[in-house]
Amino acid sequence: MENFKTVFVSNIPVECHILKGRLETEGIPGFIFDENIVWVDPFKAVAVGGVKLKVLMDDYCEAKKIIDFIAQGVLTDENGNYPLAEILDKEIKTQNEIIKVKRRIRNDFSLLNKPVVIDSAYAGEINTDELIKNEKQFQALAEKEFIFSWKQFYYELFDFDRSVFAYLRNKPVDYYIEKEIVENFEVQVESGPAICPKCSSDNAAFGYAIDYKWDVLYLVVSLLLWHPLFLIRKKFHCFNCGHNFKN
Repeated sequence: MENFKTVFVSNIPVECHILKGRLETEGIPGFIFDENIVWVDPFKAVAVGGVKLKVLMDDYCEAKKIIDFIAQGVLTDENGNYPLAEILDKEIKTQNEIIKVKRRIRNDFSLLNKPVVIDSAYAGEINTDELIKNEKQFQALAEKEFIFSWKQFYYELFDFDRSVFAYLRNKPVDYYIEKEIVENFEVQVESGPAICPKCSSDNAAFGYAIDYKWDVLYLVVSLLLWHPLFLIRKKFHCFNCGHNFKN
C-alpha cells in the first residue's frame, strides 16, 4: 500500500472507473479500492471514506494534473489545452453538418456518384469519402426487399438455434436507428424546436408517441382483422409532462 496514493475519491464507483479509463489512455495505470462494499451497501460509502482511485507514487503528480484539468473542464495533449465546452460545441455542430449532408444525399441519391461540396466552416472536420461510403451502404439496405417463404419461415421458427425475428427483419437495427436520427433531425430543422402546448416545455421530440386514444377507424380495422393494430401514430412527445401533440 505504500506504493499507492489516492488521486480521486467519490461515493459513486462509476466516476472512478471513468477517470481510471482516462488515466489509462495516458499510460497511467489506476487501481480502485473499496468499490465492492459500496456496490453492496451504498450507505456505507461515507463510512469507508468513499471509493478511492489510486495510482503508483511515481505517477501521482501526472495523474493529479490530468484530473485537475478535467475538473476545470479542460482537455490537454502535447499541443496544448482545450476548453471542453468549446470542443463539445464544435463536435455537435460537426455532427449536425454530417446529418445535413446525409439529408441532401438521401433526397438525391445521384450525389453519391458526384463530388459532394460541403459549404460549411466545419467541412474540414468531415471525412467525405467515408460518409459517401456509408451512404452507399445505407442505399443498398434501403433497396433491399423482403421475400417471404413459408418454408424458410417454418425453418427459422422451429429451429431454436435461429431467430424468426431476424428472418422477418431483413435490415439490421442500426439501419432503422440511423434512418430515424436523420428524419427526426429534418423535422426539427424545418419546424424549429417543438413547444409543448400543455406545459410550454421544449423538452419534446418527434417520433412514435405514446398514444392510447382510440378512434373509429382504428377500432373498425382491428375488428376486421380480429386483432388490435399496433400504434403507428407519429407525434411530438413531451418528456416533461408526457403530453402528445402535433407541432
